[in-house]
Amino acid sequence: MNMLGFTTGWALAYFGWSALSLGMDRHHADIHGRGSVLDCRWRARYRLAGFLALAACYLVNTHSEGWAVGLLSCLGTMTVAALPLALLLAYAPQRTASLGKLAGLLAISIGMAWVALVK
Repeated sequence: MNMLGFTTGWALAYFGWSALSLGMDRHHADIHGRGSVLDCRWRARYRLAGFLALAACYLVNTHSEGWAVGLLSCLGTMTVAALPLALLLAYAPQRTASLGKLAGLLAISIGMAWVALVK
């Protein structure tokens, strides 16, 4: 797997985990302050965005490595992306949303460069 493919997969996985954590009541309250209630529509949007980002991470890894190795590469990438997010949620939860957005923008920009180079 080349570095652009790995970075795209990592950024997608980080964005996906961030979106899924924002869709949970506890993490949303940690990030936005206690007493903050998440609307059902936003919860569904965060969960959908997280699912789509993790599915895109799977597609990037399987496209880069093939089906056999791509699945294991995807699980490893998701694990590597989840570790800094878990530490961030524990020690600096207010930065989670902004870094998740940054990871999403990074995934889009690097992903476009990776697709252009693959063709």
